Amino acid sequence: MVTLVLLGTLAVLILANIPISVALGLSSAVTLLYTGFPLTSIPSILQATVQKFSLLTIPLFVLAGAIMDKGGISKRLINLANSMIGPVHGGLGYVSVVAAMFFAAISGSGTATVAAMGSILIPAMIKQKYDPAFASALSAISGSLGTVIPPSITFIIYGMITGESISNLFLSGIIPGCIFALMLCVTVFIKATKNGWKSEEARATGKEIWKCFADAFWGLMSPVIVLGGIYSGIFTPTEAASVAVIYSVFVGVVIYRELTVDMLRKALFETSKTTGIILLIIMNAGVFSWVLTQQGIAAQLTELALSLTTNKYIMLIVINIIFLIAGCVMDNTSAMYILVPIIMPIAQALGINMVHLGVIIVLNLSIGQVTPPVGPNLYVAADIGQVKFEEICAKMAPLIVMSLVALLIVTYVPFLSLALIH
Repeated sequence: MVTLVLLGTLAVLILANIPISVALGLSSAVTLLYTGFPLTSIPSILQATVQKFSLLTIPLFVLAGAIMDKGGISKRLINLANSMIGPVHGGLGYVSVVAAMFFAAISGSGTATVAAMGSILIPAMIKQKYDPAFASALSAISGSLGTVIPPSITFIIYGMITGESISNLFLSGIIPGCIFALMLCVTVFIKATKNGWKSEEARATGKEIWKCFADAFWGLMSPVIVLGGIYSGIFTPTEAASVAVIYSVFVGVVIYRELTVDMLRKALFETSKTTGIILLIIMNAGVFSWVLTQQGIAAQLTELALSLTTNKYIMLIVINIIFLIAGCVMDNTSAMYILVPIIMPIAQALGINMVHLGVIIVLNLSIGQVTPPVGPNLYVAADIGQVKFEEICAKMAPLIVMSLVALLIVTYVPFLSLALIH
């Protein structure tokens, strides 16, 4: 009955269009009232949830990405990618995917990647006669790479919930992220060849490519410094986030000289707004997760799942379906805090590697960023491309199919996720 009260209240609040952060807190409070547990415990749980040093990585990586975008790094990454592969069939489509990979390794945020890259690439693709809805859809799903390619905010949250090494989680996302990108490029190739999407510009010379590389060098060094520092043990992920902020300010002010005080103020404001939303969700989701555990609901659901099947491979399909659906109706942070405490003991009982599970979950949630009704990347890209929401959703279908192929490959070949972990 307690399970019904908790999950039923949450479902009703979500259907009533109550913000997920508020719905999580209210459903937890209603459940505690039902069980006679004092509500005075909630403030201490809220405090304990956010009193974690590792949480500092979230605002710092968000800030670093915002500063680098405003400091001119995003356009230089695009210029480099365009000089190398722009003139071929579907060139700008490939550029959209590759540039998103680079920026994802700076910002750690899918939506930020769409906003930074899409604002430049979507108009450019439309100018080259690309279908506006497909161009917007491609930019939206390319931005999802920000969830998979390290440093990833979603991986950080998963590591906080499960206790897994954030460094290992970052490493585990590199190869799956590349497979994800490859599948998107295959879709672009098919579409571009069929429709004749090609730049009329001449292929760049070696000298021009070198010039673009030299111009983008300082931006390319950011993920090298940040990720290299983490994996070499020079600094922790939290310290790496601080280094990323300092480096982004240095590059924007001293090297490129495009970052102004006003731009920095806007970056700080955007970061504060984004971080505030994320932390509100984390606090209320932390209470929800605590109720799940304290009331034994997670254990009951684990027993129920294991009574249905003990086949690891079937359970992996079930986990994929659960998180795909979750990604459609809620944000990544909420989905993590609600479902991971339930899924984790099931996976452990079946011998599923927790790092590999993290990659599977993050891939599912990254696809959720481009599936309605939540799909934040869709709304950003549709606004940039000036296309209707239903049009971008229709053009998203083949891209999602190829993303699901990548998901299945990663799910059933654990080596791809664990190959880089010592």
